[in-house]
Amino acid sequence: MDNKEIINLKKLINNYTIETTPKNFEKISDLNNLLPKNTSIYITYLPNENYKKIIDTAKKIKDEGFEPIPHLPARTIKNFSEVEKYLGMLSEISGAKKILIIGGSSYQNGNISSSMEILETGLIDKFNFTEVGLAGHPEGSPDISDEELDRAIIEKNKFVSNTQAKLYFVTQFFFETSSFITWEKHLEELGNKIDIHAGLPGPANILTLINFAKSCGIRNSINFLSKQALKISKLASTKAPGKLVYELSKYKNSNSNSKLTKLHFYPFGGMKKTSRWIKALVDNEIRIDQNNDIEITNFDL
Repeated sequence: MDNKEIINLKKLINNYTIETTPKNFEKISDLNNLLPKNTSIYITYLPNENYKKIIDTAKKIKDEGFEPIPHLPARTIKNFSEVEKYLGMLSEISGAKKILIIGGSSYQNGNISSSMEILETGLIDKFNFTEVGLAGHPEGSPDISDEELDRAIIEKNKFVSNTQAKLYFVTQFFFETSSFITWEKHLEELGNKIDIHAGLPGPANILTLINFAKSCGIRNSINFLSKQALKISKLASTKAPGKLVYELSKYKNSNSNSKLTKLHFYPFGGMKKTSRWIKALVDNEIRIDQNNDIEITNFDL
């Protein structure tokens, strides 16, 4: 791999984002020892979560010098009055200016069925959110038909001109670069002009990754991981996403039409392990092996 490829790879990963839950965040003692200053941190809003914990976590993240990106799961929130209250408190109490709006759980808790309905309220601009993440599904969704997903991509592209905020797609995690490339080419056919942040699994053992893939219903990833785990010894071994990072960087820099702009990490093996691996990748010498995987000099997971 030549020096330009290394520069491009490190440039792509250098401005990464990561995520946490309120519960996991409580166990983290010092973010400044884990993450680069101003790193954007997503805050997962699970169906049974108290929204006040999301707001409290966002404020703590902001106070420590990082950028919180709270989730807003449309189907979890009962009505638009609750949405307005939540967004208002996020803006005024935590200082959050970025948000991820997703459909969320397949179970609808109130009268809101989609992220598009949230966007159309105008509340994002009312509370001065500057960036809005939207869900991308390279391997489809078990709860939404492919036709509905396509329609959502088209509608969100049309909506870009109706807001002051910058919209982008952040994808569900995947394990094969081909899944992302095929999906983005399909989005091009739909006329997509919105930037894309690729969601990758952080370093974790195969069994953990399989369990998360099953919980999200992403069949291609389950099949791929199951093949990786055919040898029992591999179940407990840690798998890092080096191959994905390298191949995505190579794809981005050889395709001028690609909307890939950033990497987002789901730290299934823990925020400490994921951030430590990324720091080593950025700071240390690296080489690419014959399988397109990254080897980091003087580093072990």
